[in-house]
Amino acid sequence: MSELIQWPRAQYWDRPWNPMIGCKPCSPACENCYAKTLSARFGVADFSPHETSKFRPPTSKVIFAGNMTDLFGDWLTWQDGVNFIQRTLGHSETATYLWCTKRPSHMCYCLTKGRVFLKGEDDCDFAFRDCEMSNQFFGFTAENQKWFEKRIEKCIDIPDWVNLWLSLEPLLGAIDLYPIIRKDTQWSFKWVVVGCESGPNRRPCKIEWVESIVEQCRAANVPVFVKQLDLNGKCERDITKFPKHLQIRQVPWATKGENK
Repeated sequence: MSELIQWPRAQYWDRPWNPMIGCKPCSPACENCYAKTLSARFGVADFSPHETSKFRPPTSKVIFAGNMTDLFGDWLTWQDGVNFIQRTLGHSETATYLWCTKRPSHMCYCLTKGRVFLKGEDDCDFAFRDCEMSNQFFGFTAENQKWFEKRIEKCIDIPDWVNLWLSLEPLLGAIDLYPIIRKDTQWSFKWVVVGCESGPNRRPCKIEWVESIVEQCRAANVPVFVKQLDLNGKCERDITKFPKHLQIRQVPWATKGENK
């Protein structure tokens, strides 16, 4: 684990990219949706999914694709998801893209079926498998054991070349990742993020739930990022106030000067 990169901040991405805004609730984690709250704060009354003018993705630093929506939502066609991914291709040398969904079956289908057609002197047709994807990370969220198991089952057909990550935020219950997280299974996570819920109506997150996730990741040699903890009745983001054994914010990509 010593060779893994420690990230200096609680927010693990530099900038968002939202070609859409809005979402639909689908599990208990959605109850206190931060994106809906943030939208309302800026005067966006309608949080139903709708397109924005942000068609061109950023081309540098670490980009969270769709932090105000779910770009693999069931209100979209699978081709919509493919089109979102296509827009980011070609930027992997200068940017890292993070994708996250609560609908992993749709995401997996897009990654399996997605193709890029380049028309020119020599027409080319590439499957996503043959494209540069090393700095693309595709993940799903889970808030407790039930939803982890429901969503990981949807990833059974995910291609083996995909950088798969897991967001356990907000963590609302204990999660046993074994035996799925082990490297000798077909699901090999490249990264795990864990954190308590934030906001005025946040629900409790026991410290032992987070400790268990960190221990499981260490045992499997999977990078783990502890974003925020439920400490002394508040959501604590200052890593210096975490217990020493939880002061860990690892990322699986190579950092560059502009990311610091």
